[in-house]
Amino acid sequence: MVVKPSDVGANSVRHSCLCEERSNPGDILLNQINSYQTYLESKNAPLNTISAYISDINLFHCFCKDRLSTDEVGLELIDSDLIRAYLVHLIGEKKSNRTISRNVTSLRLFYKYLMLYDFIDKNPMKLIKTPKYQRKLPHFFSYEEIKALCELPDLETFSGIRDRTILELFYSSGIRITELVTLTYKNIDFKNNLIQVLGKGSKKRIVPVTNVAIEWMQKYNKIRNNTENDIFFLTSDDKPLNRFKVYLIVKKYVNMLLLSNGYSPHTMRHTFATHLLDKGANLFSIKEMLGHESIVTTETYTHVLPQKLRDEYTRGHPRAGKKLF
Repeated sequence: MVVKPSDVGANSVRHSCLCEERSNPGDILLNQINSYQTYLESKNAPLNTISAYISDINLFHCFCKDRLSTDEVGLELIDSDLIRAYLVHLIGEKKSNRTISRNVTSLRLFYKYLMLYDFIDKNPMKLIKTPKYQRKLPHFFSYEEIKALCELPDLETFSGIRDRTILELFYSSGIRITELVTLTYKNIDFKNNLIQVLGKGSKKRIVPVTNVAIEWMQKYNKIRNNTENDIFFLTSDDKPLNRFKVYLIVKKYVNMLLLSNGYSPHTMRHTFATHLLDKGANLFSIKEMLGHESIVTTETYTHVLPQKLRDEYTRGHPRAGKKLF
């Protein structure tokens, strides 16, 4: 039985394509997209994940309406050929293989849901292959750049001390931006240098932080009004910071360093992992600290330091320096 929208809390997200209505009794595809969104919400899927999936599927819905010349798209009208035509359309729009691959994944999961609840008898996605794409190597700051970045905030102001604390915590822990803005005071262990964050899929994990970061968190805590709000990072008028505000904060200081494009709060996470690996940290330990589901995701950072790995191989393998003749 599919959960009704009324059964889901107020945190639901609503996304729609500009070419469509939110409700049309005759548009079966649109109605199933709405039901699928409600299903994801009932499963406590991350809001960002729901947003991405529904956005992708809504764009497919718009394409179907245009290609089929109808305002009411039935599930029986969609076959593998129509889905392939949509992927060709994305290629024509100069979308990257990564974007096309994500759209295929969104549609694949949507049709898996439709099969699960017997809304369709045949799955047209079975004949669709996911395009391969080359993972981009993550940007990361050098040791000199991260030091310079953290020293930029004006420590004579509330926002400067808060911003310095944010930068230090990002670099110290590798937490995601959502994990930072939802961090609460009660989940900070100042004595043992630990924080508890709420990661993807509402999974909690304990993350160690450096003495430097803890010291800045203590300095910031002394000037924040923590009597009314348990959220740790606040605006100057004691309201919780949101993701976009934190993005702008980090971007402001990155721009002051005159670095090229491609640097963001997530770059701090990449830097955390890359520097740990560079100093000899165990890959599985980094995986746990980052909250990755798979070691494959963490292995991305091994490609960032090829010379480092070659040096380790040369030092560690008994035959690495020997020649046959």
